[in-house]
Amino acid sequence: MKKFTASLFVIVAMIAVFAVTTGSASAAPAEAGKVGPYDGVFNGTLYADNGSKAPITLNLTHRGNVVDGTVFVGKGLTVDAGICGAGAIPETAVTASGKTSTKNPKYLSASSDFEVSGVAVTIDLESVVQGNKLSTEAKIDLPWLCGGDPTLTGTLYRA
Repeated sequence: MKKFTASLFVIVAMIAVFAVTTGSASAAPAEAGKVGPYDGVFNGTLYADNGSKAPITLNLTHRGNVVDGTVFVGKGLTVDAGICGAGAIPETAVTASGKTSTKNPKYLSASSDFEVSGVAVTIDLESVVQGNKLSTEAKIDLPWLCGGDPTLTGTLYRA
């Protein structure tokens, strides 16, 4: 169980954090050179529903409906999944790429399914950019036996 817990939390939390840029929304091809609302550097704080938090920086380019960038997460975030355990998320930087909807490029809704040690995990993400503010919420849908579905939220501001 200890191995499962460590793997689960590192992977789940990182995917939830990075889902801002890796989520796949259904979208038609967009004008490749047009700058979108996710373009820029956003700084803020990422919060877990257990009260832990960590600084986060997104360095993004948004052209057409394609978002590329780097996500930097600082120390301090832990994810708690009930009886499946808890884990600290290490300070890290990861590159990611994804797409927004061409109908509403300020809004991103995405879902990602994957397995960790044979256990199905789903991440559901909602994100919106309003002016210089980026708000996001990632719900981590774990198996019922864990006893809870952690949520990560972030509020970031364009630098």
